[in-house]
Amino acid sequence: MVANITSIDKFLTTTNIIFVINIVLGLVIFKGIKLFKDLNVKYRDLKKINDFDKITNIRNEDSFQIEAEKVLLNEKGKKYALAHFDIDKFTVINNNFGYEVGDEILRNIGKLLNIILKSEVCGKADADNFLVLLKYNNDKNEILKKISNISSSMEGLEIWKKYHIKPVITTGIYIIEENDKDIRLAIDKAKVAKLDIKGSCSSGYAIYNKNLNNSFIEERSIEYDMHEALKNEDFKIYIQPKVNLKDGYISGAEALVRWDNKKLGFMSPERFIPIFEKNGFIINLDKFVFENVCKSMRNWLDLEYKVVPVSVNVSRVDFLNSNFVTEYKEILERYHIPENLIEIEITESVVFGNVDEVFSIMRDFRNSGFKISMDDFGSGYSSLGLLGEMPINTLKLDKTFLNNIEDYNTQVIVSNIVNLAKNLELNVVSEGVETNLQADFLKDIGCDMAQGFIFSMPMPIEEYGNLISKNNKNYFS
Repeated sequence: MVANITSIDKFLTTTNIIFVINIVLGLVIFKGIKLFKDLNVKYRDLKKINDFDKITNIRNEDSFQIEAEKVLLNEKGKKYALAHFDIDKFTVINNNFGYEVGDEILRNIGKLLNIILKSEVCGKADADNFLVLLKYNNDKNEILKKISNISSSMEGLEIWKKYHIKPVITTGIYIIEENDKDIRLAIDKAKVAKLDIKGSCSSGYAIYNKNLNNSFIEERSIEYDMHEALKNEDFKIYIQPKVNLKDGYISGAEALVRWDNKKLGFMSPERFIPIFEKNGFIINLDKFVFENVCKSMRNWLDLEYKVVPVSVNVSRVDFLNSNFVTEYKEILERYHIPENLIEIEITESVVFGNVDEVFSIMRDFRNSGFKISMDDFGSGYSSLGLLGEMPINTLKLDKTFLNNIEDYNTQVIVSNIVNLAKNLELNVVSEGVETNLQADFLKDIGCDMAQGFIFSMPMPIEEYGNLISKNNKNYFS
C-alpha cells in the first residue's frame, strides 16, 4: 500500500512539473509573441521616422530615391519624369519671419502634396526643395500640365496670404529615359534645369538638356573661382562717361565691372552677374565696386581732377541685406566722399513685386545724401504709374527705345516720357546712344544726358582718371 502511494506521489509530482513547465513555456511564448509584435511596431515606427521628413511628413530624399527606383523597376515601359520644385529665396523668409514660419510653410506644402499626389511618389529634398516622380503617356504636355497644377496649388496656399508673402516656385524637369537606372542622376539633372531659371521674378520651369549641363559646369567653375578672384582683384572696374547733351561735356559716369578670369578669359558681366545674383555673391561684388570707386574718387579729388558724379549699380539682392544702407554710408565716410558725387543705380526690376520695402530703402539712401538713379526704365515692367512716388533723382531710359527712333510712334513715346520726367523734376539719361540721329533727337526733346558708344566705350578706371585729369572733353566740338 505504501508503495502505491509513493507511485501516486511521484506521478503527481511529475504531472505538476510538466504543468508548471507548460505554463512557463506558454508565458515565454506569449511574451515572445508580444515582444515580437512590440518590436515589429517599433521597427515600423522607427522606419517611418527614418523614411519620412519630420516637418512635412512626406518621404525624405533617401526614401524617395528607394521608392522611385522600385517604381521604375516594376513598371518598365511606362514613361516618367522627375520634377524638382524649389521655393525661391526661402532663406529670406526664414530670416525675416523666423524658422517657425518657414517650417509652417513647408508643413502646408507637405500636406498639399499628400493630398494631390495620391498615385505619384513625392519627397522632401534638402532645405525648401521637393521631388516628384510623375507618370505620363506619350504626350509630354501632360507633364507640364501636372507641374503647372502642382506649382499653382503651392502658390495658392493660404499660408502665403497670412504672412503677405508672394511665393515664387521654380521647377526643374528631367524626362527619364528608358535606359536610366540611377534615380540620383535624374535628380541631379532636374536640379541643373532648375538652376537655369532660379532667381527670376516669377514662377516657371525648365526642362533639362545637354546644353544646360555644359552651362552648369561653367557655372560651377565660376562659383569655385569667385572668392579667390575678388581677393586677387581680378574683377576690373570700367567707367563709361555720360555726356551733357546741351554743351557736350562729361557731366556724369557709370561704373561697370569686368572679370579677368584666368581660366575662361576676359568676361563681360552678362556671363557672371546672373550667377552671382542666384548665389548671393553679388552683394560682395557690388560692395567691392562701390569701395573701389570711392577710393579712386578720393584720389581724383586730392589731385583736383574735374570730378563728376559716378553711378554704381546695385542688385535686387542687395536690398535683402539689412545693413545695406549703413555699410555703403560707412564706406563713403571712410573715404570722405561728398554724397552728391555718388549715385546709386538700380534697375526697374528691383521695384517690381517689392514696392514698399524697396521704396523704404531708397528713401534711406536719399536721406543719407545719396542720389538715386533708375536704370532700364521701360524695359518691360509696369512702373509708369509708380513714377511719381519713386524717391529717385534720375530716370535712365532703356536703350531699346532708340532701336527704332525714326518711327513716329516711338518718337512720341520717348518725347512724352522725357516730358513727364522733366515735369517731375527728374534728370533724364538715355543709354545705348550709337548714332548722331539718336543724339540729335534726344537733345531736341530735352533729354539731359546720353551714354553710348558714339561718345565713349567703357574704359578702365585708370584711363578714365587720365581723361578727367585734363580739360573736360567736349564731345560736340
